[in-house]
Amino acid sequence: MGKSKKYGMNTKALHANKRFEPISGDVMPPLHLSTTYINDVPGESEYFYGRINNPTRELFERTLAYLEGIENYEEQHAFAMASGMSAVSLIAELAKPGDNVVITKDVYGGTTNYFSKIIRERNVEVNFCDFEDIEKLDSLLNEKTKLAWIESPSNPSMNLYDLQKVSEVVHNYPTLLVADGTFSTPFITRPFEHGVDIIMHSTTKYIGGHSDTLGGAVVCKDPELHETLMLYQRQGGAIMSPFDSYLVQRGLYSLGPRIKLHSENAHQLAEYLEKSEHIKEVRYPGLKNFQNHEIAEKQMDYFGGMLSFYLNENIDQEKFWQSLELYKLAVSLGGVETLIELPYLMTHDNAQETEASAPIDLIRVSTGLENIEDLIEDMDTALNEAKK
Repeated sequence: MGKSKKYGMNTKALHANKRFEPISGDVMPPLHLSTTYINDVPGESEYFYGRINNPTRELFERTLAYLEGIENYEEQHAFAMASGMSAVSLIAELAKPGDNVVITKDVYGGTTNYFSKIIRERNVEVNFCDFEDIEKLDSLLNEKTKLAWIESPSNPSMNLYDLQKVSEVVHNYPTLLVADGTFSTPFITRPFEHGVDIIMHSTTKYIGGHSDTLGGAVVCKDPELHETLMLYQRQGGAIMSPFDSYLVQRGLYSLGPRIKLHSENAHQLAEYLEKSEHIKEVRYPGLKNFQNHEIAEKQMDYFGGMLSFYLNENIDQEKFWQSLELYKLAVSLGGVETLIELPYLMTHDNAQETEASAPIDLIRVSTGLENIEDLIEDMDTALNEAKK
């Protein structure tokens, strides 16, 4: 693929260099399951052992890095991990005893638990704060701050932050800015363009896209940091399996069109909910009256498939769940199907005793690819049936 050409995102997803070209001429790259490889001479082989590298995993790692804006993606690829949380733990290895970490207050429950419990046990100081409060953020940063961790939009409250503004504050210190791009994917926001140093994804979500593969990924800009993380990945061993790598690579091929439809559906659903007498507040970046909507317009190509809302008191919540047909009550997000959940009892249940607890009456929706008129009708029916 010509490096001099400026390809669009869908083209990049389909045509990143494959390096491993099968002699059979397969149009789509095959799945490589071997755990070991023949050496031409002892200790000399491009592929050596499945934990170290694998052609299927490397294709995904290169393609994702390319989509995130790494032009030298063959050498400076992403790191495909066994789960989103193993991607979190890979980055967390950078924080040593005596360091500290600052995390935005509204963040995925698993990230909250990991940093508030496990990392603190390693003698790493952890502080949560609202990253919109730049003065507060600046007061928590110092020469020992190794990582600043942000989600925008955040999980589950859909808070938006100006990545460039946060980056400028964070980089007054020897601190790496980490962005969780799970909600957005590179088809919505490319954090490297806004000053971020490390991007992580739960590929289980939109990148896999079909709720049938588990994985995570990490991408970084700095070559030296890349070498460090590669050592941690290979020696830690929490690598993505070849079959999961095959599935998420396939997910990248259709990610652009899916993100477009996810976003269109979520936007129309949010507009419906905003007008409903049964809804107290809707949290969606695409709504013009949404707080920090101007940030969304600046750093998002689409407004995404995720939204949250609060029910009015006249709605029986249990009856509401029971009346829905197309919305599946389940954790996770980013699949082709629409999912709905109550974060404080589901994804953020273990975070309720921490600084990053979820609002008890907040409902989160991962809008799928169904016909939007069907989703709106189902929601409207359930709300009306749940009136007290």
